Amino acid sequence: MIRIQKEIFSSETEISRLIQNNPKIGGVVTFLGVVRDFASTAGVTALVLEHYPGMTESELDKIEQAARARFPLEALLVIHRIGRLAVGEPIVLVVAAAAHRADAFLACRFVIDHLKHHATFWKKELLSSGEERWVHDCPGCAAAASQWDPTVWHPSPGHAPPPTAADQPTMRKISWSGLQIGLLTLSDSRNQATDQSGAALEALALEWGATVMLRAIMPDDQPGIQDCLVDWADDKRLDLIVTTGGTGPGPRDVTPEATRAVCQRELPGFAEQIRAAGLAQTRNALLTRGVAAFRGQTFVINLPGSTRGAVCSLEAIADLVPHAVRMARGGGHH
Repeated sequence: MIRIQKEIFSSETEISRLIQNNPKIGGVVTFLGVVRDFASTAGVTALVLEHYPGMTESELDKIEQAARARFPLEALLVIHRIGRLAVGEPIVLVVAAAAHRADAFLACRFVIDHLKHHATFWKKELLSSGEERWVHDCPGCAAAASQWDPTVWHPSPGHAPPPTAADQPTMRKISWSGLQIGLLTLSDSRNQATDQSGAALEALALEWGATVMLRAIMPDDQPGIQDCLVDWADDKRLDLIVTTGGTGPGPRDVTPEATRAVCQRELPGFAEQIRAAGLAQTRNALLTRGVAAFRGQTFVINLPGSTRGAVCSLEAIADLVPHAVRMARGGGHH
């Protein structure tokens, strides 16, 4: 059962309602998420949550169906609130009930791990200073979801065989082991302390096993960007350069032009996939002009400047990056 609502809920009431009149239930596990103040410099007074009507419910329904196919559950409930929520108020409730406690524990964890990564919710912090700030997904959310290998099955006595891959949410295996990469943030205003998108991309790359050789922040200056790309590709001989920022329609957004000026071969399919993944999050993805192209054997990928956009975009194509690099070296398909 899936519910998205503005109203506050009572965990005790919801649990009692879910498990009543079912004598087969032997274990109930719940996860309750609440609004917290996790700002480092300014206090958070409230959180505003928005969702994509229809799409978010569909995503949650897929997660519920995958959990029911994977674990022998007697009952499952997911409630997610939207609207303005004060610090300390409940945001999300997951209740998993099964005959055996182990199945309930695993199912509850499975659902919240995938909800945090796959469900389309936007969160904005309201600070005590009067400022507003969007909250971006942490790389840890992707890591938590990726730990669930779709081939791993947790059977209970008498339970049915494991589901097929079609029954599971999409979880591609990503390994960047052996890749030497550079991360380049293009912005006229960011510095190392405020470069959240660069930090998030670095965390993802390290999580996938890559070696981050270089990370830099540069202003939106086309000649400077071109010089950096040439240096990192020709002199540093990096396998991959990921840029973030400067892909929009603004007069200072010159990252695509700089990339095309120094690269020889574009892979338009990568850019198309990045935009398609972005459109699942926001219509603003139509404004991005990023490209993906090779300079020699170095793959250059342009990502949006927002943290959420950069992470979502990279995750959409990350599994194919090593294969593209290998083919550029003459490795062929396998």
